[in-house]
Amino acid sequence: MTNVMNNTDPTLNKDLILREYLAIERTKMANHRTLLSFLRTGLYFLVAGSTLGQLIDTYFWKYMGLPFTISGIIIAALGLINYLRSRRKITDSRLQIGKITDDFLSSVNR
Repeated sequence: MTNVMNNTDPTLNKDLILREYLAIERTKMANHRTLLSFLRTGLYFLVAGSTLGQLIDTYFWKYMGLPFTISGIIIAALGLINYLRSRRKITDSRLQIGKITDDFLSSVNR
């Protein structure tokens, strides 16, 4: 039985490693995109809350803007927490695709 974790194994399927490497890169980009979506939504809520409080100068709307502002901050914080958790999982999953040699990584990053 050959050890696929050994990078000196001549039967190592480099196409499979490349496919898994690219899948991880796509997942990293999707994670970044999700973070930006959370931040954008949080910013929308924050702007809406501050606009309601400043633009419509009544007692009711000043305090109706506060929940929007707080929601925006919470949404942005949840997005950041989600991003950090996913990034850790992606980094851990990189260990499962085996040891990739420096030569192979340099040929992929061209």
